[in-house]
Amino acid sequence: MLVVINLGAGNGKGLTYWKKIEKRLNERKITYKTFIGTSEKETREFLQNSISTQSIHAIAVIGGDGTISSVLQDIAETNIPLAIFPAGSGNDTARMFQLTNDPDIFVDKICVGEILHIDLLQVNQRFGITVAGIGIDTVISETVNNASYKTFFNKIKLGSLAYIFGVFQVAFTYQALKMTITIHQQTKTIDQTWLLAAGNTKSYGGGLKICPSANPIDGQLSITIFHSLPRFKALLQIFPALLTGKKVQKFGVSYLQGTEIWIKTDEPVSAILDGEVVAKTPLHIKVRPKALPLLVTK
Repeated sequence: MLVVINLGAGNGKGLTYWKKIEKRLNERKITYKTFIGTSEKETREFLQNSISTQSIHAIAVIGGDGTISSVLQDIAETNIPLAIFPAGSGNDTARMFQLTNDPDIFVDKICVGEILHIDLLQVNQRFGITVAGIGIDTVISETVNNASYKTFFNKIKLGSLAYIFGVFQVAFTYQALKMTITIHQQTKTIDQTWLLAAGNTKSYGGGLKICPSANPIDGQLSITIFHSLPRFKALLQIFPALLTGKKVQKFGVSYLQGTEIWIKTDEPVSAILDGEVVAKTPLHIKVRPKALPLLVTK
């Protein structure tokens, strides 16, 4: 088994978690090889070399959604099982699949070897597990990731509040997008799009359930579009309701499903996937059914 570790995850808790997991692995006499991830480039080089030169029975990640994303790029659709120990700030993947954050249980469950084959997202050439977003959510995500208050909210285990704080930081300057989308071979242009989220799972941003109908084993994208509303009503009435995790049955919120969607904007704008900026429009987002064997540790 390969173990990819982000020592700085969870405000430095990655090392603490790893020491406990290492002790349990040794107690169970499990053979493993470790790699300390310092960058996506180095992590991917290590994985590519390992996969091409040896038989990999499983890969374990100790880190957050960013570390998981780095690993996914080289193991998607390889049939190599992935075990995730949530050590980041958002941990949306772990939340969706109810993955344990107890080191002893984590190792014991790996030994059991129960696997759930889950879907993945693909945004252009990038794989992801949770949600792809374009619009105000991308700007909010970039703002929050660079904000000092993110660390504070994460320390008190209220990471989603950092996102909400970011909403109000961005809300009054952001300009809605003119967006053209194609789904089910039908094309539609929306002049005032605040955000579009395409979810494989329900939540992003540390637990904000933007795609309430998402199911990561149904072979479908769950798409939420927030549009066609004046700024004041959009940001002070509808947007907070949208983040409760329930469907908002009001004008300006649309829910769609499909296996893929094409998105164009007048000028290139950034898109996020698993909380990271990964591409610019135009985008092709699609679901890759059962592309990842996930080791169940709940």
